[in-house]
Amino acid sequence: MNRISARVFAAVGLLFVASGMSGLVFEVIWVRYLTLVVGHTTFAASLVVSAFLAGLVLGSLGLGRLADGLKRPLLAYGLLEAATGVLALGITHVLATLPEWLSALGVPGGGPLPLRGVLAFLLVLPPTFVMGGTLPVLMRFVARELEGLGRSFGVLYSLNTLGAALGCGLAGFYLIGAVGLWRTAALAAGLNLLVGLAVFLLHLWLRPEPLSASTPAPAASGASESASIFHGARRTLLVAAFALCGFASISYEVLWFRVLSTSLDSSTYAFTILLVTFLLGLVVGGLVYSLKLAGRVRELELFVSVEALLAFAGLLSLALLGLSRPVSQVLSGLVGGWGPNAVYVGMLLHASLVILVPASLIGVVFPLVVQLTTRHVASAASNVGLLYSVNTLGGIVGSLLVGFVLVPAVGTQWTFVLVCALNMALALGVQALDPEARPSARRSMWAGAALLAVAVALVPGDLLVRAFAEHVDSRVRFVREGVDGALAVLEYDNASVCDSGLYQCGPGCREKRFRHQQLLFGSVSYANTALPRKRYMATLAHLPMLLHPEPKEVLQVCFGTGSTAGSFASHPGLRSLTIVDTNPDVLAAAPHFAEHNHGAAEDPRTHVVFDDGRHFLLSSQGRYDVISFEPPPPRSAGVVSLYTTEFYREVKQRLAPGGVLAQWIPLQQQPDNLTRGMVASLLESFSEVTLWIPSDYEAVLVAADRPLPVDVAGWEARWAQATVARSLADVGFTSPYGLVGTYVAGTEALRRWTQGYAPVTDDHPAVEYFLFNADKPFDAQALLAMAQPPVLAGTERWDAARLSRELAANRKVLESTRLKRAGEWEAAKARVEEARAEVGDNAFLSFLADLELDCLRPAR
Repeated sequence: MNRISARVFAAVGLLFVASGMSGLVFEVIWVRYLTLVVGHTTFAASLVVSAFLAGLVLGSLGLGRLADGLKRPLLAYGLLEAATGVLALGITHVLATLPEWLSALGVPGGGPLPLRGVLAFLLVLPPTFVMGGTLPVLMRFVARELEGLGRSFGVLYSLNTLGAALGCGLAGFYLIGAVGLWRTAALAAGLNLLVGLAVFLLHLWLRPEPLSASTPAPAASGASESASIFHGARRTLLVAAFALCGFASISYEVLWFRVLSTSLDSSTYAFTILLVTFLLGLVVGGLVYSLKLAGRVRELELFVSVEALLAFAGLLSLALLGLSRPVSQVLSGLVGGWGPNAVYVGMLLHASLVILVPASLIGVVFPLVVQLTTRHVASAASNVGLLYSVNTLGGIVGSLLVGFVLVPAVGTQWTFVLVCALNMALALGVQALDPEARPSARRSMWAGAALLAVAVALVPGDLLVRAFAEHVDSRVRFVREGVDGALAVLEYDNASVCDSGLYQCGPGCREKRFRHQQLLFGSVSYANTALPRKRYMATLAHLPMLLHPEPKEVLQVCFGTGSTAGSFASHPGLRSLTIVDTNPDVLAAAPHFAEHNHGAAEDPRTHVVFDDGRHFLLSSQGRYDVISFEPPPPRSAGVVSLYTTEFYREVKQRLAPGGVLAQWIPLQQQPDNLTRGMVASLLESFSEVTLWIPSDYEAVLVAADRPLPVDVAGWEARWAQATVARSLADVGFTSPYGLVGTYVAGTEALRRWTQGYAPVTDDHPAVEYFLFNADKPFDAQALLAMAQPPVLAGTERWDAARLSRELAANRKVLESTRLKRAGEWEAAKARVEEARAEVGDNAFLSFLADLELDCLRPAR
């Protein structure tokens, strides 16, 4: 066969970059759409990704076998790209409307989890099957000589992976935030169609001779060592070893992402950076092999060396992960002057430091194994399809086994060690297949295995746990590495805080007895029991319970420390409390917060469900008088699905007549326009929305389809119940006036405040993509300027002067929050003292004045 020219190869490679871009974009979009339906639990999300990869496996295997007989593979490749664009866009449209289809078919939420996995697989199978065939079909076109086959494949695979990295970065940092999911999918489909058209034009220009469908004779004995060594059983064993390489590679990816997420942040940008870094490592490895190593070293020796080096590189990455906190501090200092997005540059450097070298070694392996196992040029396509399939299948098994079996059973660190050991075992095993391996090389490899064992023994057994959970100002009370990630309970008191050096802790502070706890999950503080935080959590329960005339059935989504659940349980009239949380480990930590949640999870009225809150609403037929949401911060990856217009429509379907929704919104954690957009989303679905700020800028939105007047008689009757009064007094609400004093704005004021701001939707999840959608920081003054007095029922029974004082006191507390965030601590404390003078002392004001704004000021 004649070689294709360098210009043609470059043109094809450029088109394959574009193909890789669109494929990764579709994966990101489909995972988002499917998790809206099948759930956002770790297992459900893993099923969706596995379904995507399984389609690629079948396409690569099936179309790879057909590709060996293609006479015009370039034209076939162009047709596959065009078909991918059409099928992918069609499936995207189906996924966008899937909840409605499933409801119409009588299986809202997709049914049981196994059925949801099958559903996801069947939906994405048509386009992923076609996608999976593009690499082997293109390989049929470029494979003209057995010698250098691995080099050609390595360049193609690296270019396609480079496209995937570019697509991931472009979608994650720009496109989805700029134009939304559907338009991003349309752009990706358009890119596939353009590639198909460009390939067709290239085919017309080249007019290549049809390739022979017959199998050529084997290569000459000197053409490739693989032809003489790897056939029969040896080749089968090497293919099996390559499947284990896929297992190890994806295992590393899962472990790196899992641990790095605890030291970066929980945003979609952090995940995008991690994935881009991993993909770029594969690109570097593939190009290094193709441009520097191919044909210059014995492939078998290179495979053994790479696997051994990968074992040590994996262990080194483990050590670097154990040093994540000091590494982050050093990198933050290096990029601190790089502008507002310096934090993401620091994340990229941190991820590169941990991932790039071992990922580059992983990138060497695939083209190397292609060269080792391909015995005939005419079978190159089917061999590439087979190798891609077994490697990807190994990756699927690795991701599921590591995440759901090994980490919960032995912990992240020992799972790391097992994967490193697997790499070394692969090196030793493949070396044993090599009859030409020198005795000195065998001895060196066994010495390397012994050195790896010594290195493992030198690593502290609790390195990763300490790196995650230990902080200088707290003590670790509970740690668990579960399916969803690492979780810890930290305890802070006057001794640990004042000894840390992080706070001023002036005279008398060490004698002030205080203690609170924090629930830490990954890099996110799920909740803590410091009084300002506990106050808004209590408000999430008490406020809707008081605004409903007779609440019996309650749904709470996200448990946290259980403070909200404990507040719900304090109401004697409660008949049923359903708690929905994705993470069983959160409930396992509940006993450590017993003084705050009062054992609400074990209350006979409580029913706990482990599911994604949105999926639960889709699949449940229950109706509730009160629904309360306390999810992680909305800018965290995936959480925005609990703040969109479509979500609130589902909530509305699950509310009983006269039902009340309570939703937490941290006003200051996203830009001002996005905060207004979240409120606008709620106003799209409910006729009545009120906003309350019980502490800091932690807002509670209350919504219903009926007026929500404050009935003093009803509130006083509830306050007369000892358990309710005690629960409210714990957070500084000593009377109905104190709680009503946290009222800020009603429906009409909020409509004016949000006028002209786009609501958050499933298609345009702007809050999650806050970098592109950001304008100015949250403007508390603009919101407070819209404030209006609450609507009262039975006004003749209200003490207007007392209510006025409470409203004024809360405004002073909110002003103190603004001053505190500006670093004006004395002025902030003065405002709190003025509030105390207005309404008298309570637990909340005492905490602010005597602890938060005094002892707990930052040292610098």
